[in-house]
Amino acid sequence: MVAGGVFGIAVAARSGPRGPGDRPAQVAAEATPTDVASPRADASGPRGPSPASSDVAATPSPTATPSTTPTPSPTPAPTPASTPSPTPAPTPTAQPADQTASNRLQTFMGLSTWVDVEDSLEPEQQATIAADAGVQTIFAQSSRWRSPRDLHAAGRLGRLIEAAHDRGVRVVVWYVPDFVDLPRDYLRSQKAMAFVTPRGDRPDGFGLDIEVEELTDTAERSARLLELSQALRTWAGPDYPMAAIVLPPLQLDLRPSWWPDFPFEQLRASFDVFIPMSYSSFRGTDAGTTYEWNRRNVTELRRRAGDPELAVHLAGGIADNLPEVSAFVRAAEQTDVIGAGLYDLETTPATAWPTLARLRVAPPPP
Repeated sequence: MVAGGVFGIAVAARSGPRGPGDRPAQVAAEATPTDVASPRADASGPRGPSPASSDVAATPSPTATPSTTPTPSPTPAPTPASTPSPTPAPTPTAQPADQTASNRLQTFMGLSTWVDVEDSLEPEQQATIAADAGVQTIFAQSSRWRSPRDLHAAGRLGRLIEAAHDRGVRVVVWYVPDFVDLPRDYLRSQKAMAFVTPRGDRPDGFGLDIEVEELTDTAERSARLLELSQALRTWAGPDYPMAAIVLPPLQLDLRPSWWPDFPFEQLRASFDVFIPMSYSSFRGTDAGTTYEWNRRNVTELRRRAGDPELAVHLAGGIADNLPEVSAFVRAAEQTDVIGAGLYDLETTPATAWPTLARLRVAPPPP
């Protein structure tokens, strides 16, 4: 066992679940670290002051707005040896604290595409393809639980954010936890949100990709998911755009052992938007399957979350095995999702982009 940990609780160093008596009663109240600048800090939009040079060049502050009532920082608990404390991020300049729920949703509206750490295109190529296709948000993977570093490739991520912003495209960073090492998952999520590029650009939001089943005790996995989600929301503040990237309900019905009793409804308290990984090509590639799989996943997600108006951004795919793109777009249009796109950018055929462009939404008035 490692005494303390990022959450101020005992965290198992061994693999496997903790015992039933190890869960803290008030995680959120203890979850504000002092070694990574929180998105509660003042911010000036996607571009800000250039950070001072640091040996942790990828850990500055993201786009966000200040909270009028800052949360006092508790005494920081010791960090496991595998996750050294980063250099504090520089404090950005001020921005009015009037970002509403609709402002947060705007980050996830319209046509999207996805970039992961395995992609081979240069970041500038990725940004150009996305912008030329009318993409409004790029979801860019920052790292995953098995990445060799907290940020898998900070240099590439910074280049992508800057190139995308130059072309008027938002970038939401996403991280894949395994829930085995919760302090590591917490720190890597923080570093993704707190990233600043060399010229001072920041991510426009964050997504937590919830799918890995390394922790086989599913009840414990759900408890840790909620613990991590609540802690990240407390740290980031109420105005930072956050999305839960979730397993699609119909997939969970086909394989109930993957994650029984997935806590869709409880996650609503921590996230602004839900993004189901609704990859219909694994079920079939005809138009009927493509449409129904995506339509029903959105409908069922809202039912299980207990909110018929739940903000959903639909992730479809897989892009290079989805011949009926128009059926995917039709499902997105008829379920009133706030945005949609295919996984991923590198595998999206050029012929698909004109159809996907129907998913664009008008930008908000200045």
